[in-house]
Amino acid sequence: MDDGPRKGQYTRLDFKMLVDLSIVDMLLRYEMLPMTLDIEHFAKVHLLERIEAAEEDGYEIVADFLASYDRINREGAVSNATKDEIRKGLSSPYVAGIIGKYPSFDFPVWAFLELITFGTFIYFYKFCAERFDDKVMRDRFYILQNVKSLRNACAHNNCILNEMAGGKPMFRPQNSVSRAVGQIASIGQSQRKSKLSNDRLQQVATTLYVHSLVASEGVHKNRSISLHKFVERMNRHVDYYDGNYQVSSGFDFITKLVDSWFPIENSDLRENTLEVRGSEG
Repeated sequence: MDDGPRKGQYTRLDFKMLVDLSIVDMLLRYEMLPMTLDIEHFAKVHLLERIEAAEEDGYEIVADFLASYDRINREGAVSNATKDEIRKGLSSPYVAGIIGKYPSFDFPVWAFLELITFGTFIYFYKFCAERFDDKVMRDRFYILQNVKSLRNACAHNNCILNEMAGGKPMFRPQNSVSRAVGQIASIGQSQRKSKLSNDRLQQVATTLYVHSLVASEGVHKNRSISLHKFVERMNRHVDYYDGNYQVSSGFDFITKLVDSWFPIENSDLRENTLEVRGSEG
C-alpha cells in the first residue's frame, strides 16, 4: 500500500509473494501450536514438582485456590467462575469421569490440572508463586501469558506474519526474554528492540525461549529438527522480499532465534529427512 494508515506495510509485494507469505505463516502456526502445548505440559510437571518440594497438601492447595474465586452474587448466593468452567467438562468424554469422582470439587492437584484451561492454569501457577514467595515463578507467570496468547492465535488460525513492523507493543517484553535475545551475538541492539516491540514477534520469541528452557532433551531435539525444516522453507524465496525490509528482517530475526536456541547437527536433519522419505515409500 502506498498511502493510508498501512502505508509501506506491503510495499512491493506481488501475488506470488503474498502466496508464499501465507504458506510460511501457516507453517509457522503449525510449529508454534505444538510448542505451546509442550510448554503447558512441562509447566504443569514443574508445578507438581514444586508443590511436592514445598510439602503442600495436594487437596488443600486446590481448595484454597478455588475459594479465592468465590463471589457473592446479588441474590446472596456464592458463585465461582472456575467451578463453572469445570462443570462444563461434564459433557466431555475426556474429563467427565474425573469430575464425577469429585462431586464436591475436592480435587487433588494432579486431577485438578487435568480439568482446567491453560488460562486458569496460569493463574493457579501465579497463586502458587505467591504462596511459595517464588520470584522466578512470578516472572514465569507473565511469560506464560504471552505463550497463551500465541497459542490462541494459532488455534484460531489467525495470521501471525501479516504485521511485523516495530512500534508500541501492548505489553513490554519480559526482561528475561529481552536479555536472552540480547545474548545472541548475531542480533544487534537495534534489531532486538525493533522486533520485540512487535507483539507478534515478541510472542514467537517468548515461546521459542521458554520451550528451550523447559522441554525435555528428546522433545527439544525433535522440535529443533522441525524448526530447522521450517526455517529452510521460510527462507526458500527470501529474495522475493528484497524490497520489503519488514518481511525480510522478520524472517532474519526468527532464523537467528532458531539457530541460537535450537541448534542441530546437519546429520540430525539429514537423518530425519531420510526417515520421513523412507516411510513415505
